[in-house]
Amino acid sequence: MTSSSNLRIGGMLIGYYVICPRKAWLSMRGIWMEQESDTVALGRLLDEGSYQRADKHIELDAEAPDGTALVGKIDRANLREGVLHETKKGRSCEEAHYWQLRFYLWMLRRNGVTRADGSPFRGQLDYPLLRRTETVTLDPDHETVLTAYVRAIRELGGQETPPARLVKRSFCAKCAFEELCYA
Repeated sequence: MTSSSNLRIGGMLIGYYVICPRKAWLSMRGIWMEQESDTVALGRLLDEGSYQRADKHIELDAEAPDGTALVGKIDRANLREGVLHETKKGRSCEEAHYWQLRFYLWMLRRNGVTRADGSPFRGQLDYPLLRRTETVTLDPDHETVLTAYVRAIRELGGQETPPARLVKRSFCAKCAFEELCYA
């Protein structure tokens, strides 16, 4: 377990928290089930095989208003156009995808990074298998929610026991932690 003094919150952890706080708690303790997941393996292959010529895997760091270290790894960016891209396999956890990308946009804003014309970056969720894209923006209400998520994740990290299991949802069947939670 990472102590709260050296806790680093990343975009994936934000996404996990949105989907399931229990999944976030387990991953914060180094419990990773993804190595067993065919779904995760397919997602990695999709990331590696898509958008070969684009700038890929840009690492970010920033600080939340409360001083918590924020880290992120953007799938790719079109810096000339001021667009951050996240590549996803499907839309089953789309709300988490939006928040993960908003988190990266927030990190840029926290660092004072803007497009060449001074306007904020925007995000784009790319679903290559579905041949769809979704535009993502960051507004002040989103920043308030992200600040609350960081605070909640810090508190979650201090809990000795995991949050209760969710009432089983349809996406739990595809989750790498499904067997751990419901077996």
